[in-house]
Amino acid sequence: MEFEVSAELVGIYLEDAREHLAVLDDALLQLERAGPAPEVVTSLLGPLHTLKGNSGMIGLIGVKDYVHRLEDAFARVRDGSLGLTPAVLQCLFEGASALREAVEAAGAEGEPRDLGPEKAALESLLVAAPVSSSSSPAAPASGGADRPAGPGGTALAATRSSMVRVDFSRLDQLLNLVGELIVHRTKLTEMARQVSAAAPEAGQELLDSVHQVATVSTQLQETIMDIRMLPIRHVFERFPRLVRDLAHAQNKKIELILQGEDTRVDKAVIDEIGEPLVHLIRNAVDHGLETPEVRSAAGKSPVGTILLSAAQESSQVVITLVDDGAGIDAAEVRRRAVERGLLSADETMSDREIVQLIFAEGFSTARAVTDVSGRGVGLDVVVRSMERLNGLIEAETIPGAGTKFTLQLPLTLAIITVLMVEVGGKVYALPSGAVVESLRIRPEEVSRMNGRDTLRVRDRIIPILNLADFFGVASEVRGEEAYAVVVGRGEKRLGLSVDRLLGQQDVVIKGLDTVVSGAGLGVAGATILGDGRVVLVVDVAALFETSRGRSRGVTPVETEA
Repeated sequence: MEFEVSAELVGIYLEDAREHLAVLDDALLQLERAGPAPEVVTSLLGPLHTLKGNSGMIGLIGVKDYVHRLEDAFARVRDGSLGLTPAVLQCLFEGASALREAVEAAGAEGEPRDLGPEKAALESLLVAAPVSSSSSPAAPASGGADRPAGPGGTALAATRSSMVRVDFSRLDQLLNLVGELIVHRTKLTEMARQVSAAAPEAGQELLDSVHQVATVSTQLQETIMDIRMLPIRHVFERFPRLVRDLAHAQNKKIELILQGEDTRVDKAVIDEIGEPLVHLIRNAVDHGLETPEVRSAAGKSPVGTILLSAAQESSQVVITLVDDGAGIDAAEVRRRAVERGLLSADETMSDREIVQLIFAEGFSTARAVTDVSGRGVGLDVVVRSMERLNGLIEAETIPGAGTKFTLQLPLTLAIITVLMVEVGGKVYALPSGAVVESLRIRPEEVSRMNGRDTLRVRDRIIPILNLADFFGVASEVRGEEAYAVVVGRGEKRLGLSVDRLLGQQDVVIKGLDTVVSGAGLGVAGATILGDGRVVLVVDVAALFETSRGRSRGVTPVETEA
């Protein structure tokens, strides 16, 4: 940057710039689809003018000069003196990508990348286009030239009457304090009941006060949660440009349909879900959707379709990604799995189980490594992201018709719904997002296969892991009827044998030191119950790894609860 500016001002600039760049991407996509539209260009000139002024204000002169030339280019598009040929559109798309990189680099490193080549390419277009008397960009009506402004023309230096910027970590701290308040509220309620039994008149007055505190604390918790929630469009809005660029690079025609963009999700989930969705979309474009020629030969529309939707279901958000491509060939997956040593040639598995091998680490059906795929890291990254989010992913496919991925995620990471279970007199919490179902089992229903206990659940044989053995406690119902909680990881299923089910509960999850929550120890965090007890939150991913290790004759790590 040309001069020193505060980190706070740079943060405000970046946040505003990302919004203006999203408008630029959206306008380019509309112009590519529908051709020159004066109203689209006019709506874009205001954000560009704002971005130019803001960039100049914090000393990004190169960014400012490039945006100024972009204004000139779009002004000529608006008056018809610059035609939107494929070459012109490609130049504008590449320039928008370079501009985004320059802005992000300025925020991360203090210096933007050089936009000289992109500026030269843009100026060559402008030299070839005749200048019209109406081609100079109109400045926003709200301010003078280069006035530093935020979204909608609001000056960055001006007082925002209806908005206050708060660091997200402070909301986390506030929510944590509310969680503590709720724990102590439960304790107060129990104490008030005891006082009421000994002194009814004074006890009743205390109970009334505690109930008022409970009502206010509940409203406070709901308000804080609502503040943390954002529309999922903040994630979805980046994908139209991504799909357009991937389709262009692979000579494919693809239409992306977005639904449920107003579904509200915790910002912590918003920040985490972007990367796995990018991998799923890239997978759909590269592996799923065929070229126009192949689709036409198969009797399909030459334009492939990707549907990305979100909807709230109870305390979860369900995201689905569906493509109408070639689907997943189970025979090809099996052959590649055998080649990579993930499966023995004589091992018997259903097509449904074989398809789930696409989630295995390092697995890929691509024959060559490209910029998009072939390294076998995409879907494995998705599974790991879902584990961090206490979510669940499922895949369904019909060869020749398409593939559907369903992601189930908690609305928030700060407060999660858990299933409380009891094992050996101790209480553990299982994230409900990973729980598929629970059922009562008798000892005779458990059989031994391939060196591990298994249970038939309708049409599937699933392995059973005894939580008492895993955590090194003595089960109180060994040899008697117990419960099995079926948990999922991708399409994999694992039964957890527990003594009792204690019901679902919303809890505030707290992180633990890596000494007690490291890899393989089976503990993802902890929560505090209303009676003051500390309950461990089980790491479901670690249980799957333990089950896999036992099936291969590996002794799991013993963990004290």
